[in-house]
Amino acid sequence: MDEMCGALENALDDISSGKSVTVSTFRLGRKQRRILLRVTPMLLILIVILSYFLFYKDAQATPVSIVLLPLENITRDAEQDWFTDGMTDALITDLARISGLRIISRSTAMKYKGANKSSSEIAADLGVSYIIEGSVVKANDMVKITTRLIDIATDEYLWVQEYERNFTDILSLQGDVAREIAEQIKVKLTPEEKNLLADQRSVNPEAYEAYLKGKFYLYKLTRRAMETALQYFKLAIELDPDYTLAYTGIALANCAPAQMGYLPMDESYANAQPAVAKALELDDSLPEVHYMKGVIAAWYEWNWDLATSSLENAIRLNPNMAEARAYYSHVLFILRRSEEALPQIKRALELDPFNPLYRWLYAMDLNYLHRYDEAVRELRKTLESSPENPGALTTLRTTYHMKEMYKEAIDIWRRSYTADNDQQSLAALDSGYEEGGYHMALRRVAESKIRQSKSKYITPWQIATLYTRAGMPEEALQWFEKALIAHDPNMPYLNVDPIFDYLRDDPRFKNLIREIGLTVSEKK
Repeated sequence: MDEMCGALENALDDISSGKSVTVSTFRLGRKQRRILLRVTPMLLILIVILSYFLFYKDAQATPVSIVLLPLENITRDAEQDWFTDGMTDALITDLARISGLRIISRSTAMKYKGANKSSSEIAADLGVSYIIEGSVVKANDMVKITTRLIDIATDEYLWVQEYERNFTDILSLQGDVAREIAEQIKVKLTPEEKNLLADQRSVNPEAYEAYLKGKFYLYKLTRRAMETALQYFKLAIELDPDYTLAYTGIALANCAPAQMGYLPMDESYANAQPAVAKALELDDSLPEVHYMKGVIAAWYEWNWDLATSSLENAIRLNPNMAEARAYYSHVLFILRRSEEALPQIKRALELDPFNPLYRWLYAMDLNYLHRYDEAVRELRKTLESSPENPGALTTLRTTYHMKEMYKEAIDIWRRSYTADNDQQSLAALDSGYEEGGYHMALRRVAESKIRQSKSKYITPWQIATLYTRAGMPEEALQWFEKALIAHDPNMPYLNVDPIFDYLRDDPRFKNLIREIGLTVSEKK
């Protein structure tokens, strides 16, 4: 019997290494062969199960890479750009629900709008196996979408299809397109994915248009554009009070300005939290709802268990949701779980490689790891394509500070204030630099911000970080305590950003960390 077990073990080893198993594999005596005849059915079952897990399951575990290029506005009417861009975004969102796909995110796909590049060049840029291109036109109550699927291996159209539906059925149309694309490239849908793509209710056409316009303006990320987006999301809800995604739009349009220092946190949270609660009540199957729940839990409520579970749910429901992965990486870094965090931001960049937001979030992560030279390279690349990106400028000046490259840091401060047209801060920076160099320059800017705060909203966090960089710990801690009272959403970064390392031994700093719901850790 031991001999037979040994032969069986050898056979299973052969299977696991990809070798074929034949009768000669089993060199057994007559008695053992009789026993083997009795267990052959069981052996065959084991072989089938093992083969499934080793081959079929592994094949399914590697997603098929694909990009949906911006749909063409065949009306040539620039006023309809919001609709074609919105439909591109909506189709990418539906395709992203399919776990067997690696779909390039919207912001990277939009880089190819109007680009004069061949399909093979685009595929080489993005590392994809398939490209979807097409067009969309809306006429009165009807919408027509044409889609073409290109197989990069042959550079031929694998599938061409045209759809025409009443606008009220636009959501089910999007689900049909996503399902057919998956079928054409032989990607199997899970039962849950089939239900998500099939369970699409009819939509109020005017509410859907308002939602698409809200998304169109929200992506611009300027203060005025975000205000316009918020108005469109509110209009969508007036037209359709049960429109779940419009509530997530309201939450995001309130959170983003607060994170960027445009709005007080209490005002932002008072509008964002009820919107997310309503969205959850209406439909808790949408990844966007769990994403916004996680964002609010992390940066507004400082509820870290809820933040991690909500963002994990968003990723489970949409494995291709780059923004959920990017911000999940930051939550994990804040919790000092860096080994888990880095793969998340890298996955976000695989899904959306040209997105400047994710590139500077990645650079922030590199700073947390003290990998400053790599961070500088990432930020310079980001600023090549997005020269006035506020996040990239902010992070680069921090990186230069940590490298003690103060002249370079001051140059980036000047770029930041010039881009913001902040003449008061720019004047304070220059006069302070002439007076006493880098540290004096930041001290004078902090004092200028305090004066400005008497006539407009300036977050205490901004003043506190200026004093931190100026090497004035007492003043920095005073303003961090004010930022804590204001519940500034940036406060959790105290736990991870190395710029605060020289404050970590101070009992007041440790108390700030505890108040945010985090564990006090020692200096690195």
